[in-house]
Amino acid sequence: MTAEHRDWDFSRLVEEHFSRAVRFCARMLGNVNDGEEVAQQAFVSLYEKGSKPWEKGDPLPFLFRVLRNACVDHVRRAKVRRAEGELEQAHARTDLSRAEEGEIREALLGALGALEEGQREVVLLRYFEELSLKETADAVGKTVGATAMLLSRAKQHLKETLGKLPEFGE
Repeated sequence: MTAEHRDWDFSRLVEEHFSRAVRFCARMLGNVNDGEEVAQQAFVSLYEKGSKPWEKGDPLPFLFRVLRNACVDHVRRAKVRRAEGELEQAHARTDLSRAEEGEIREALLGALGALEEGQREVVLLRYFEELSLKETADAVGKTVGATAMLLSRAKQHLKETLGKLPEFGE
């Protein structure tokens, strides 16, 4: 297929499906501006890679898979940027030295390490992996009630352990 023919097919793909792609991305991302940006990037990527979904029949399933993946990537990048920003803000708000930060990190890791395995597991899943209580319970193969009890005991143990340290005391 010549570049001219590819350009025509691609132009037709954009004309016929771009507004639908923007709507889809906007719904996925909850923001029209982000939806338009991600849809544009997805179409540019398709063009640059020379992907030709129109040669395989209906281009919509392929196009929407590309759009979905682009939205997922956008959300992941946004989470990373947000986390980096929050980390920078946290560092800006605190006057802790690197040595103090290291001591706090060691204390926290030590307190987590001192937990029973089941308690440590639910704390890590619930707070570090951000699973819901039900998802945590499913992951450890326990009931929600048993998982909540493990989590409560773990938090109490961490509070007692870390509360003794000057950095965490009241």
